[in-house]
Amino acid sequence: MSDSQFSPESLCLAAAEKAGCDDFGSDSYRTALGPLLYSIEHEMQLNERGNAELRKRIVQALANRLTLVAWEKANPALAEAPLEAPVIILGLPRTGSSILHETLAAAPVMRTPLIWQVQDFALVHAVGDAATDDRLAAVEDEIARKNAAVPEYAAMHFENPFIPMECVALSIVDLVSTQFSTIAWAPTYRKFLLESDMVETYRWHRRALRFLQARREPGTRWVLKAPMHSLYLDALLASYPDAVLLQTHRDPQNVVGSFCNLCATLRRAWSGQGDEADHAQADLAYAAELVGRAVRYRQAHPEVDSRIHDVAFKRFTAEPDATLAAIFDHCGMPFTDEARAATLGYLEARPRNKHGTHSYSLADYGLSHEQIGGHFADYKSAYADLL
Repeated sequence: MSDSQFSPESLCLAAAEKAGCDDFGSDSYRTALGPLLYSIEHEMQLNERGNAELRKRIVQALANRLTLVAWEKANPALAEAPLEAPVIILGLPRTGSSILHETLAAAPVMRTPLIWQVQDFALVHAVGDAATDDRLAAVEDEIARKNAAVPEYAAMHFENPFIPMECVALSIVDLVSTQFSTIAWAPTYRKFLLESDMVETYRWHRRALRFLQARREPGTRWVLKAPMHSLYLDALLASYPDAVLLQTHRDPQNVVGSFCNLCATLRRAWSGQGDEADHAQADLAYAAELVGRAVRYRQAHPEVDSRIHDVAFKRFTAEPDATLAAIFDHCGMPFTDEARAATLGYLEARPRNKHGTHSYSLADYGLSHEQIGGHFADYKSAYADLL
């Protein structure tokens, strides 16, 4: 890695050249940039392909921020438009939150950030008919490029331009995203994620959501999803005080190994091997803190706890109709025949393992069921019926 390749000046200049403007709105993104660049230089052990990937992601995130600020200046009324109470999904990774997100987004009343929209903000208001616009071929090419670099990834998390995207794609305009600590070993950056309150980041998240909302599309209720929301419920609710919250649940014994395998698979592609067992221990501790912080917050804030609807993975897979009906009721929305047909139809067309399976063993990462049980004892005690 050359120092100039990841210097703040080089990254900002490249973003400004890409976006065609240079007003970042504030320098809040530098709060995350410092620990991120430290991890890149001292911890990630990026290979040549990883260097290119990380630089590309940082530059695109900053370019999206520039595009957002320029749009707000040109459209002040839309930049302050109301946002109807969004439906926000949180919970551990690998607990069915992605398929729940996609399923809810299939309902006609819902809308969600799509991969093609958040990958490059310059496309959002430029593309008319997304189904026929040739510019989306570049998005497909980008997905194909990443899948070629990590062939196992599609089985873990399938993507195409029209699939809903985690809303870390919105927080990343402030350079806050768990993606950076998942695709490479980044303990300093992850420590920053765990220790920061993210109030300012969630303000940028809301600004980015308004930017997407101004694109005229069917659906009036946003449905968003990101496991990282579990860490920042105070900041999340400060920006979205009327949000409707859903928390997904699954036995950690069936989750942690899958999460560690996902992280290890991505890290092998973009960086040096490192000590996978040591990394897995840190990933286990991170996952435990993620869900533990949500448990503690809910216990300390009963007024918020009562607003959260719990979704058990085992029930969602066994009884999707009843699970979805309960979710719509919690959201104060009728589960109409049209919504039922759209959501259940989506589920039927997206069966588990449609895009392959990924095999792993806890022993591959030096983990045991006893270790996992110890880290998640409080969670399993509080939510035993849902696991």
